[in-house]
Amino acid sequence: MKTIAILIFEGIMPSGVVGPTDIFNIANSISKHFGRTSMGDLFEVKFVSLDDSEVTTPNHITFKPTMKLNEIEQADLVLVGGHHYTDEQGLLDHLKHMTNFTPYLQRAHASGTTICSFCTGSFALAQAGLLDHSKATVSWWLTQKFSQFFPSVELIMDKLIVKNNNVWTSGATTAYTSLCVELVEKYTNHQLASQLSRVLLLDNNRMSQLPYMRAQGALGHNDKAIASCQYWLQERLSQSITIKAMSDQCALSERTLIRRFKAATGVTPLSYLQQLRVDAAKQLLENTNLTLENIVTQVGYDDVSAFRRLFTKLTQLTPRAYRSSFG
Repeated sequence: MKTIAILIFEGIMPSGVVGPTDIFNIANSISKHFGRTSMGDLFEVKFVSLDDSEVTTPNHITFKPTMKLNEIEQADLVLVGGHHYTDEQGLLDHLKHMTNFTPYLQRAHASGTTICSFCTGSFALAQAGLLDHSKATVSWWLTQKFSQFFPSVELIMDKLIVKNNNVWTSGATTAYTSLCVELVEKYTNHQLASQLSRVLLLDNNRMSQLPYMRAQGALGHNDKAIASCQYWLQERLSQSITIKAMSDQCALSERTLIRRFKAATGVTPLSYLQQLRVDAAKQLLENTNLTLENIVTQVGYDDVSAFRRLFTKLTQLTPRAYRSSFG
């Protein structure tokens, strides 16, 4: 039997505790129901808090620890979930709080325990040094902030789950569903994981965050000139826009614009413009019956084939498939 230790902490989202617990317990039930021979549970889920005391969430759900923190290195798997923060300061306070778990996570990792995260949990793993000079993923809207804090970590945002030996990271909140199914397969077999997905109505093909991603706007940096340029771009998507036009609008040289834009947003101005146009197309695909040809024109392109290729590259779905899924 594999022991799963789930960290519980101030501000944790209850779904990130109850959801994985349910999935592993359902896997236990499926293995017994479909197994050819009688067997015990495959997984045992434990809760672990910082000071071995109860944790009450903001919506008044209380979790009691069932494993001591100094015992987590005995677990087969440690799962670090997401925090429900409401502003940037709330996120910073949470990350400071999570540093208290660092020595325990490091010892668990050194002992061979698999460490997994989803949502803001990736920050805790990075703070513990478990992601240094390796690949990871995080909630898509936190990519810029994560990269600012941990520049040595290579973010892979076209994957819902990124595995580095015994350290796994996954995307935004409900990514825990896909993560847990992958873990069930790791510890058992593909057949049980597939059956689990069918019972839970989970999409095995949901392996990327790209269809859900949006350009992050002017938030997350303090460069007023670049923020102004971002808003200017949003208002002119249907027009032909060049780097020179952007630099003139910002009163910056083209070279300075590119350097400051990438420093502020993490991407080049043209890449950002492409993402804005794809985002606008997503909105039109979701909320209108316009043909792709009309949508392409409205977002500033005149080559439908070229835009279809760009859309598919940035979302991993064709426009038709996107409308079918989200329209």
